[in-house]
Amino acid sequence: MRFRGPFLCCATLCLGTLLTGCGRTTGFFNNSLGSQHYKAGNFSAAERYFHMAAADSPENADYLHNLASSMKKQGRTAQAEQLYRRALDVDPSHQPSYHGLASLMKEQGRPEEARQVIAMWADTQPYMPEPHIEMAWLNRETGNIPESEANLRQALQVDPTNATALAHLGQTYQDQGRGREALAMYRRSLYQDWYQPDVKSRIGSLNGSWAPSYPQSNSVMAAQPTPMFAQQPYATSPVVLLPPVPSGATADSSAQPVQLGTPITASDPAHANERTAAAEEVEAH
Repeated sequence: MRFRGPFLCCATLCLGTLLTGCGRTTGFFNNSLGSQHYKAGNFSAAERYFHMAAADSPENADYLHNLASSMKKQGRTAQAEQLYRRALDVDPSHQPSYHGLASLMKEQGRPEEARQVIAMWADTQPYMPEPHIEMAWLNRETGNIPESEANLRQALQVDPTNATALAHLGQTYQDQGRGREALAMYRRSLYQDWYQPDVKSRIGSLNGSWAPSYPQSNSVMAAQPTPMFAQQPYATSPVVLLPPVPSGATADSSAQPVQLGTPITASDPAHANERTAAAEEVEAH
């Protein structure tokens, strides 16, 4: 009986240790369940799970973004906009939420507001290439291809090794019939991130036309030597290229340059705020 007090104290301490981070783990699993429903097209069920995930981890911008995206899919755009903005308050560099918010505004006929949002992001975080990539997407969607190309060049000035910017600049060249330049950009993009199926497909299609200049090889080398950074922002988001733009036509507004509308998931509950294949309407360019 005399050991009862210390034993209870120790048990309480252990229980408290086990429960530490419980909200994070619960949020992770609720977010995973919500993602499954979202991908299956059951947006109402997805919203319920994303809501629980956000309640468990209110400072997780990924969960707020996913909740906003599920509401947007159900036509509740005002609530979705509020949640995208809230996610950006939590994480001012959360690219999927910028993309979700800009997409929503563009779809509502508010492209200038979308530009202001992205421009403010670029002004406050000039060291990031993502704002320029987002602006390139928006300009492409509104038919301003030259300005889109200029935005991608700005992104590469900030980060010459950014695989997403390189891939989309290659797509811009390809849409303009500049096959050799496009192939060079695609190869540089793959040099930075090999796991890009769409980029590989584009290279395969171009190699058929430009084989004399670019012979097939078992390895892909960068067109120019570029420094390799140990880590790049949003490097895990796959680049999904848009269909080619026919001559004299504008970009297809229904297509997205990167998968950011799909809910964001994490591979480990202990790192639930990490962005993987987003997904992003990113929707994470």
